[in-house]
Amino acid sequence: MINRTVRKVISLVAALCLALTAGAGALAEGTQGMADFEALTPLMDLVCAASQYSPNAPESVPGADGVLTVSFTDAFFKVGQTYGAEVGVTADMITDTNAQAELLGKIFAAQLPQLEPVVMTDDINGFIGFHPVTVNPGADSATVQIIGEIYLADKPMREMTEADYSNIQWLERAVFTFQSDSTALNGFRLMGYSVGTDLSLEDALQGYFDQIAVEYESHLGFTLLYPAVFTDDLLVEGEDGVSAELPDGSASFLAKRIDNSNGANLTDYVGIIANGITGSTSTINEESQYGTVAYTTEDGYYVFEVYIVTDRYIYQAQLRFLTSLMSQYSMYTSYLENSFVANELYQG
Repeated sequence: MINRTVRKVISLVAALCLALTAGAGALAEGTQGMADFEALTPLMDLVCAASQYSPNAPESVPGADGVLTVSFTDAFFKVGQTYGAEVGVTADMITDTNAQAELLGKIFAAQLPQLEPVVMTDDINGFIGFHPVTVNPGADSATVQIIGEIYLADKPMREMTEADYSNIQWLERAVFTFQSDSTALNGFRLMGYSVGTDLSLEDALQGYFDQIAVEYESHLGFTLLYPAVFTDDLLVEGEDGVSAELPDGSASFLAKRIDNSNGANLTDYVGIIANGITGSTSTINEESQYGTVAYTTEDGYYVFEVYIVTDRYIYQAQLRFLTSLMSQYSMYTSYLENSFVANELYQG
């Protein structure tokens, strides 16, 4: 049974985290395996974008026994006019259904619908892409499953600088299944694509979740999920909470509780913290009763903090890592934000 904290993460953001190349063995293997499939990244980006920009979003993609929807193919070529050149989308595919069919036939195992000319609109308002995290080889040597995260940004992650990563919005989990096929684009045919909590892929998604995150429930009344790269031997538990730091000092996290001795409220407290740090940004989530503060330190670390303030206590969770590792760690900020819970908020 999935506990309350896990349900909160799924319902609020449905976003899990990327593998850390310096992390646990299973994660490192998943990242290393992706190097063999880098040529598929633009296609996975475009499939995710079409799924999300479809009027029936989010759309999954069936295998050989299914048929692509017109809404998906329409979105595929519509988004492809801006972001699909690497996949082979051309301007003439707006009206040329034969050209559409030729390209789709090189990519998907699914059967094609009755294709139609694409009516262009102006609702493509950002780049939607896919960040691959883990690679699971199939029972045979011909298939592979790639699990990762869908994101919204101004540009693909492969084109980002360190400063760009903090502006990523992580949207959802996704799973691709490919089969080796010499007649397909880049040598792999897309056998299926599923978004979020597809029950048919529940085991794979739960395994993915278990690999990359650890749940911590404190006797101090808070719960959070932290990156699995912080192994048990690194945890330090004290009277006010828990912390961990990687041996090389590149990343750390903490979660603690202190008395609200001055009777502070959430907005004022977060404001005081943010105003005291040059260049920081802050948010307040009134509905879920927490605030965030993010900033970069002079010695090159990115710090992301989550605060919960009640009448009795102030709870803080923090993730800190080198800005040079933004591509590896940035997604954990969303993870931390949506999992940090003070139990007293949910007590009568």
